Amino acid sequence: MPELHAIKKLLLCAVIIVSSLMSFCLISAQANSASSFDSEFLTSKAAPQDWGLLEIYMQADTQPDEARKRLKLLPLEQIQRDEGFRLALYYLILFKLENALGTHEVSAEQYIDDLKALGERQGQDWMVGEALLESVINLIKQSKFDEGLQVVDQVIEIAKASDYSHLLARALKWRANIYVERSQYSMAMDDYRSALKTFSEQSDDIESSKVLSNISTVYFRLQEWNSAKKYNQRAFRLIEGDGCNNPNLKAMLHVNAGIIARHFDQPEQEAEHIRVAVELFELTGAKFSQLAALNNLITMQLKDNEIEAALANSFRCLELATEISDRSGVAHCNESLAEVYLTRGELQKAAEIALQALEIYNQLQDEKNYMETSELIADIYEAAGDYQRALQYYRQYATEGKEYLFDERRKELFALQESYEAEARDHEIALLKSENELNTARLAEQQAREKLWILAAAFSVLLLYVFYRRYSNISQDNTQLQQSNATLATQSLQDPLTGLHNRRYLEQWLESAGNDSRSSPYHYLLVELDLDHFKQVNDRWGHDAGDQVLVDVASRLKVGARSNDHVVRWGGEEFVLVLALKPDTDAELILNRLRESIATVPVKTRGGDLEVTVSIGAVGAITIDVMVNEWEELLNKADKALYAAKSSGRNCVKLVSAESRQGKNITSIV
Repeated sequence: MPELHAIKKLLLCAVIIVSSLMSFCLISAQANSASSFDSEFLTSKAAPQDWGLLEIYMQADTQPDEARKRLKLLPLEQIQRDEGFRLALYYLILFKLENALGTHEVSAEQYIDDLKALGERQGQDWMVGEALLESVINLIKQSKFDEGLQVVDQVIEIAKASDYSHLLARALKWRANIYVERSQYSMAMDDYRSALKTFSEQSDDIESSKVLSNISTVYFRLQEWNSAKKYNQRAFRLIEGDGCNNPNLKAMLHVNAGIIARHFDQPEQEAEHIRVAVELFELTGAKFSQLAALNNLITMQLKDNEIEAALANSFRCLELATEISDRSGVAHCNESLAEVYLTRGELQKAAEIALQALEIYNQLQDEKNYMETSELIADIYEAAGDYQRALQYYRQYATEGKEYLFDERRKELFALQESYEAEARDHEIALLKSENELNTARLAEQQAREKLWILAAAFSVLLLYVFYRRYSNISQDNTQLQQSNATLATQSLQDPLTGLHNRRYLEQWLESAGNDSRSSPYHYLLVELDLDHFKQVNDRWGHDAGDQVLVDVASRLKVGARSNDHVVRWGGEEFVLVLALKPDTDAELILNRLRESIATVPVKTRGGDLEVTVSIGAVGAITIDVMVNEWEELLNKADKALYAAKSSGRNCVKLVSAESRQGKNITSIV
């Protein structure tokens, strides 16, 4: 009888545990279902007769073709005469189908106006917010970023007041897209992170993948290719196994994947991704998105020396951009066409087309593309033998553009690393620590329970064995956690491509130097070093060769460094060095040797030996106190010295004193 009683107690415990688990799973499933795609908000507005339309709304993202077929089976004339929720939902479905398939039976602008008017008549601010968000998308397509930013801020306020979290997340995503166009990457990433959190909580894989894709494009612009690849792959994974058939989204992901494959010198993969993207865009009719695919297709064809195909697609691109009145698209297509003419040797046509693109970028106040096009024009005039004009545009690019591009990229990449990647690593470390603490707490709880069972002699040996195994596993987990923490700490201070220190390491060194009260016997030399014509290396020999050049140059810099020197990859093709010198050291001689160590020995790549030169800007005679307290001012001086070296013809050095405002040329072009 005691044995039977014990068995009954065990069975009862098992039933309670299983029932609890089933209840938890059921509650979780209901919660996920209720929050998916923010249906809780819309369901609260819908009457039972609206549920069929609501299902089509949910389907419009993942299966747009099926949603469009189902919509046509409904009594559309009756819906269009409605003055309530059903009509608003009908407009929202049309917006989703436009974004997924790129087609409307009537103009999108008319639907936006109709939905806004409906919301105002009904006193439903959330409808007005939805309409305004669609108008933001149209403004971005027309490159009206200032106006778009004002409107999207209105949408954010409406969404917060209406407690409409999905609308808020989408508005944050589009505001982030505007920030990206303005090169305000850290601000964009803050909005992307907030939007992604909401979409993930609501199990909206479509919107989550869009945000991940946009984050990937941020890393394109910052030339952080490993991160770009990681986020684009995450976006692909979200939609691949979910029965998603959104052609516009898939096409954009293929465009990104093609750009990434180009960087990693995978021409077959690049060609396949771009081919699929073009086909998908042609099926959808999403003309704005087709431009991105066409421009990448032209770049790929130029690289493969398919000049006639590139020329035909450039005209096709220009015709499409003109048709949809996309001024930024016209400029990009003109830029591609100018590169084709440059390759064909038709230099007068190339210059005329490139100047048209330059003027549009100037009107749009697009500084980044304006400066990059200036460099293209300089290359064209140089090829034509018009060295005076070439020098004019090279100077414009080197003194104004390069300063803008370097400074913006330096500040934004550093801010991005600090506010996003660092936070992600810290979050991962905290998560590992939390899991470890949780495991320890579970172990303590299990130990207490097991002590009760140990009283039963029949199970004592088994329980001791289980206890030993669990203790060993947790001990092993603790060891792995410590190793993971150490690895993450190292990665946060190291550039993954070259193995050099990164800017975070330099920031930590400055902080530790400032906390050290001991005087340093050295005077320091702050050096900014930039590879000359590095873009041409990537364009002509591929990004794989470019990576080999960066690794080789980094190795030479590291070999020449001493124990008290610091060599940092600052980003892209730019390096920063802090050299500890004795007060009587000849800084000019050091800088010349540094330049010659790179210029005199070609870099070996898979495509052959490449001659590489560098331009150097430096600030000398810096004490440790001045280095710590005036770091930003010194860095700006080194920046300006570097720009002066670039504008003086490259492959030269510009050295200024920490106290002086004027620099001097040390060497001429070799």
